[in-house]
Amino acid sequence: MSQVDQLVSELSTQFRGEAGGAAGGLEASARTFIEAKLSALSSGSSSAEQLGALQRQLLVDIIDASIADQVGLATSTAVLQEVVCLVDRSGHGFGMRAQQDVLLHLLSKIQQRQMAYDSVITEARKALAKSLAAEEKWEEAARQLQSIRFEQSQGTLNIASVFPVYIWTTQLFLQAENLDQAVVSLNRAAAHIMQVSDVEQIMQYRFVQARVLSLTHKYIEAAIIYHNIFQTNTKDAAGQLEVLRQAINCAVLAAASPQKMRVLSGLHREKLAPTLPSFGLVEKMVLKRLIKPTELEQFSQQLEKHQCESVAGGKTTVLGSAVREHNVFVLSSLYTSIRFENLGRLLGIDTEEAELMCARMIAEGRMKGRIDQIAGVITFEGAREVKEVAAAISMKKQAAVQPPPMYFRETVHARWDGRIVNLCQSIEDAVDMLIERQPVYARTLFRRVA
Repeated sequence: MSQVDQLVSELSTQFRGEAGGAAGGLEASARTFIEAKLSALSSGSSSAEQLGALQRQLLVDIIDASIADQVGLATSTAVLQEVVCLVDRSGHGFGMRAQQDVLLHLLSKIQQRQMAYDSVITEARKALAKSLAAEEKWEEAARQLQSIRFEQSQGTLNIASVFPVYIWTTQLFLQAENLDQAVVSLNRAAAHIMQVSDVEQIMQYRFVQARVLSLTHKYIEAAIIYHNIFQTNTKDAAGQLEVLRQAINCAVLAAASPQKMRVLSGLHREKLAPTLPSFGLVEKMVLKRLIKPTELEQFSQQLEKHQCESVAGGKTTVLGSAVREHNVFVLSSLYTSIRFENLGRLLGIDTEEAELMCARMIAEGRMKGRIDQIAGVITFEGAREVKEVAAAISMKKQAAVQPPPMYFRETVHARWDGRIVNLCQSIEDAVDMLIERQPVYARTLFRRVA
């Protein structure tokens, strides 16, 4: 009789009376049975290497025996669960290779019986992913977790146990630099985030979400999440400083827009912000000052690899592009209009590139303005609005005898004249419509007026 047949006989007879009992008692009996078999091997005089091989083979045989037809499903499930727990704990000194071999053998035997062994398969894949991750096999570990099909399991989906697996999978794919699959895993987690109440799990999700947004160059969204984490996590001072640094880095790299200025202003007001080397650059952006390329060297040294990628056909970097757009945004509040050749000279780029940058910012709604391609001039509407408001405030403060600024008077008069013309045109249209539709009433009305 082979060892597998002998184990089948022992399992079918020893657990026959316990199959209908409580699950805890059955699992305890299974644990005792497996540990007794392993202890019997350890009592021999084999070397450590030989003992490891014998233990591995014994566990493989127990797996094969437990899924035999003579063994009940409850007994089989309890034994397999204990095998997974034993290998995962490594209490008997199993090596990584032996752990993975046993778990892979188990999965190969029960994978086609997902409905019967769904809990065993889930725990086995988690244990296998843990072992693979310990060897820095990030991609393989993530694939094991990704293969778990929680939606196909029996019973109600337990979000408290499912959600951490999605987060773990995303982290492993990020370690493996597989951004596409990381996004897929994150989306699976996002579908359940509203049902999660554990603060630690929510914090882990936000960290991973911000990381993915940063890697996909959605810097303003990443900065907002990092800032939110910074304000929420007040216990870890060192961690807070690192999160604030990440928030500032992402905010600086974001495309110029009013939203970016609001985010930077919020970060600039944080008490820990002045302790970071990047504070000087943030302050310049908040105060809407022009930034020279020579001022970016220190800041660029603390950026991550993906944040230093080249853009615009290799002509500049993400940081260089963000600073150029910031300078355009600043100039839009200083100038009413400017020629593209002068704008390009201020930005350190050619005329065509300056025009394309402005056109993109206007088209995306990040800046107000009009471009005259024939004259090669851009008119900033934002600057005009700022001047009008400033002139109105100044006029209220000045004495009544002092006339308001000429530009303000011309603007107000032009708008007033335009409104008068629109009103007269509307009245004329109304009279024409009245004469056309009610000619008798119109003649009577005009006779009374006369």
